[in-house]
Amino acid sequence: MSYTNTELAQAAQARINALGMPKRNNELWSFFPVYKIPNILNTQEGSASIFENETDIAALLPIAKAAPAMKKDFAEGETEMGLIKSRDDFGHSIFTIGKNAKISLEILDNKVQHEIAAERFDITVEEGAELEIFFANPANELPLQFRHFVIRQAANSIVHFSNILQDAGIGRISIDVDLNGEGANFDYRSLSILKGSASKHQRLTIRHNAPNTVSSQFARNLLDESSYVSYDGSVIVGDHCSQVNSSQLVNTILLGDESSVSVKPVLKIYHDDVECTHGNTCGELDNDQMFYLTSRGIPTATAQKMLMKSFAKELFLPLNDGPAKKRLMQVLAGL
Repeated sequence: MSYTNTELAQAAQARINALGMPKRNNELWSFFPVYKIPNILNTQEGSASIFENETDIAALLPIAKAAPAMKKDFAEGETEMGLIKSRDDFGHSIFTIGKNAKISLEILDNKVQHEIAAERFDITVEEGAELEIFFANPANELPLQFRHFVIRQAANSIVHFSNILQDAGIGRISIDVDLNGEGANFDYRSLSILKGSASKHQRLTIRHNAPNTVSSQFARNLLDESSYVSYDGSVIVGDHCSQVNSSQLVNTILLGDESSVSVKPVLKIYHDDVECTHGNTCGELDNDQMFYLTSRGIPTATAQKMLMKSFAKELFLPLNDGPAKKRLMQVLAGL
């Protein structure tokens, strides 16, 4: 059944009204400063049945604001590099990556000042297709930004999702991944370079719905002054899904006395023939490495920058040579 934009907007708003404003005791928003979210409820009446299974308002908000959906189907075997930029505060993009296609998509910021911005991306990756999706936008002053991704992967598909976060406001990335076919692989790499009172929040839910699937989550943070990062990553392995391999690792370097990080790994495993790991490290720049560099005449500030760049670049070195790696390394070279 198809619906008009108006019907979808009414249903999404009705579902938001039913859910209510996020609260800290909602596990989707555990670490987020929910008091910063402006009131998005209204008295509009309508049926929420279309979105009755949706529990995240960040997924609903672009639709509730009647953002016109931008749809693009990539043909079987197609190779393409594309840029995505929302035309206003709210955006909704729908992509189908055809069988054996190889697609790169870079997301650009809409830098118009606003109280809140929200984007939603619905992405279907068909059998054998490979997608890299990435963003590394310059630092900006946008106060509140949500990006929600729904990714569905078929057999032997690969998704590389990479980003560098360095803007000054409050942001939340939420990603909902279903690995629905054998051989599907989802790889997530995120680097936060923050200072001031900036805060960035990432929430991932990865469902292994087929055997022989792989997921990896790798995040690194360089936090100065009173900046803050939270990482909430959930992995769910179905009871019929053997030979699943999943890993999650978060590494943080605290550069400021008031900077902080919160990490919450969640594993729900319903099969015993799997390999699932998670880890978290937090500390300062290595004193031995600093001594080694400074003892050879390198100024302290230069030595610190060298170690920070090395820490950051290592995250993206395993990526295949292509638009994403080139762009991410270009940004890091300019820091």
